[in-house]
Amino acid sequence: MKRQPLAKTIAATCAGLGALFAVNPALSQGYYVDEQSALRLGDAFSGGAASASDASAAYYSPAAMLLVRDELAINLAAISVRSELKGSAETGDGSIPVTGDDAEADNLDFLPTLYFVRSLSEGLSIGTFINAPYATGTDFGNNSIARYQTTESEITGIDAGLSLAFRVHEQVSIGGSIIAQYLNAKTAVAINTAALCLGAEAAGDLGPYTCNALGIDLAQLGSNTYDGNFVMEGHNTAFGFSLGTLIEFTPDSRLGLNYRTRIAHELTGSATVEFPSAAQTFTNLAGLESTKADGRVQFVTPESANISYFHQLGNLSLQADASWTKWSRFDKLQVTSNNSTVATLASAPQVYDWNESQRFALGANYTLSPQLTLRGGLALDITPIDKDKTKIDFAFDDYKAISLGMSYVLNETMTLDVGYQHTITQKRDIDQNDLLTAGARLHGEVTTEVNSFAAGLRWAL
Repeated sequence: MKRQPLAKTIAATCAGLGALFAVNPALSQGYYVDEQSALRLGDAFSGGAASASDASAAYYSPAAMLLVRDELAINLAAISVRSELKGSAETGDGSIPVTGDDAEADNLDFLPTLYFVRSLSEGLSIGTFINAPYATGTDFGNNSIARYQTTESEITGIDAGLSLAFRVHEQVSIGGSIIAQYLNAKTAVAINTAALCLGAEAAGDLGPYTCNALGIDLAQLGSNTYDGNFVMEGHNTAFGFSLGTLIEFTPDSRLGLNYRTRIAHELTGSATVEFPSAAQTFTNLAGLESTKADGRVQFVTPESANISYFHQLGNLSLQADASWTKWSRFDKLQVTSNNSTVATLASAPQVYDWNESQRFALGANYTLSPQLTLRGGLALDITPIDKDKTKIDFAFDDYKAISLGMSYVLNETMTLDVGYQHTITQKRDIDQNDLLTAGARLHGEVTTEVNSFAAGLRWAL
């Protein structure tokens, strides 16, 4: 038997295993989650680097901390995401239906955050933050028609930072943060063992054997009878920083700029491969085995920059923000391992090839009374994904959001913030032809609905 061609067939069939960070796609663009402040959620995060509204400036705009009172803020966001594919999947030569449940996921995620700002002296402030800008997941189940593309995935990214702000001129402040970022990610995908055997048989790589002789009944192609499973989980901690400035033209008008660096990770962890006993004769012949071994992948959270403007008109404040993210960093993912089975299954990278993207937001705050402030905002986030590169794990279009919120002063030291954001339903056509890689083709229309709610308390110190 020709071992090397068979190994290549195995590797090609499981190329989709490279999708280590297939997260629920529609919380924001890419895999970033913007719901890090209840106050800012209410105005669609339109304040950006110019907002000095609360202690979250320690994360969003360190240079603006000089305008924030000494404060401790805690927030909890709840994010509801529903994704559904209306379509079908095929395997084999593209004419055999993949049977299973509908590809849909309904998730509710909770994100806590903590911010602190303290003035050390006139013209010098310090801040700290802990939040989770990458924290969500998707579970399509082990028997959905999308199982050969993805079954389950989740990512947890926690940032902890120390921020400083200095006044270098009566109208100019600079600030920055040192950021420690912890990432943990898990992915799972079904291995289309029957299609893998069929491809090897068609290529003549089984020698004198046939799939039926090896215990693989090709009449079961498209079912999950012979499906294997690949699960990988990895983690890492790495460091980055942010820098920015705030220019105060007048006491009621200011411009902010902020830049956050990329953070490069090498996630290390374990990869688990399982094959059913019914496929053991074939997998033994192919040199594959159920195993648990080491696994690694290179992953980068991209750099971003934003420019923001704030203007106060009596009880009304207006703000605008434009931001840029280098999502082109997310071009491909390659899982590596010292284990021969894992290395063979994951030898081909998962290619994403995203583009750089922009986000725009407008917002307003109105002080209705000394106790009550109302706010609202609109946001547009341009998708970094070309139509021909849409995948089930990232099937989102331009992100259009409407936000409403309020702040209520409970007493002299405590304020309650509430925010809500609704995303206009996204629809994206998908034609993910992985017949030569994951052994299946998936196509149809993906609909995604997102609603976010957050509440927070701020204490004056």
